[in-house]
Amino acid sequence: MLMMNCLKIDLSLPRVAVIGCGAWGKNLVRNFAELGALAAICDNDPFKAKMLATQYGLPAISEEEVFSHSSLDAIVISSFAPLHARHAEQALKAGKHVYIEKPMTLSVKDAQKLCSLAKTHNRLLMVGHILHYHPAFIALQERLPELGPLKHIYANRLALGRFRNQENVLWDLASHDISLILALTQDMPKSMTATAQTFLGPQKPASALLTLTFSDGLTAHIHTSWLSPFKEQKLVVVGESGIAVFDDCKPWAEKLHISKGCFTWRNGQPHANDDFKSQFIPLPEAEPLKNECFHFLTCIQTSQTPLTSGLEGLRVTEILEKAEHLLQERKTHDPLH
Repeated sequence: MLMMNCLKIDLSLPRVAVIGCGAWGKNLVRNFAELGALAAICDNDPFKAKMLATQYGLPAISEEEVFSHSSLDAIVISSFAPLHARHAEQALKAGKHVYIEKPMTLSVKDAQKLCSLAKTHNRLLMVGHILHYHPAFIALQERLPELGPLKHIYANRLALGRFRNQENVLWDLASHDISLILALTQDMPKSMTATAQTFLGPQKPASALLTLTFSDGLTAHIHTSWLSPFKEQKLVVVGESGIAVFDDCKPWAEKLHISKGCFTWRNGQPHANDDFKSQFIPLPEAEPLKNECFHFLTCIQTSQTPLTSGLEGLRVTEILEKAEHLLQERKTHDPLH
């Protein structure tokens, strides 16, 4: 069980440097600083790094320094996605533990290499699949048996922008829900389909639908889009006995609810039940990113395998790469796509 409240600061915490001070990198800087582990800040824009470092009273150091600095135990990578593999490789070869933001890498080959390097150098490799550390998803996993055998999962992760040049919408957004679905099913899909909308640019789909089918017949749909005028972050888990909805756009009291008796089975066929009962699940209010950062530090101290380890990241990358190949094949065989 992850510690959700009253995170205790230990003076023996590993010393961490964050690479990448963009919109999300600033959040990582803040959380590791609040946990007492942040020792340095690095960005390819020296002015940006210096401004943030001054705010926290810490040194801003160059890329060359961040990998060679003897007092640093770990590197947190929040640089542009195409740089993840190179930065993580340099950090692992320098003997540093690594936390790497999603997407872990943009190829299976690179992800495999990082996992191998982490094992060779006996360093911890963790991927920033943040929703594993969300109180609502933790509670959903704990109450999963109440849903009965799982039949279907669907996820919508929609917003307007931010349009990225480095990776398409699947790599940007679907990694979250692929990671959650693999955790819920404890399995890899046996087959996949993928479709996408590419009117903003032929090489960078901005809206995509991914379908996963598992060996027990369970199916999962993931809809991701940068083209929605409203924001939606919803995961729906359907079982024979109940349906759980994790809606991260709702207030804390409504983020997770479970409905039971939604349908009855007669002669092997489901029938809708208008009198089903729903219950909002009480949750502790906690910042998922702080839980995730704390977990990284704890894993370094205790030598335990992270919940979202490099191998977990590799499995997500395998699905994303396969989805991208499917999209390319569809484009090749369908000139109207």
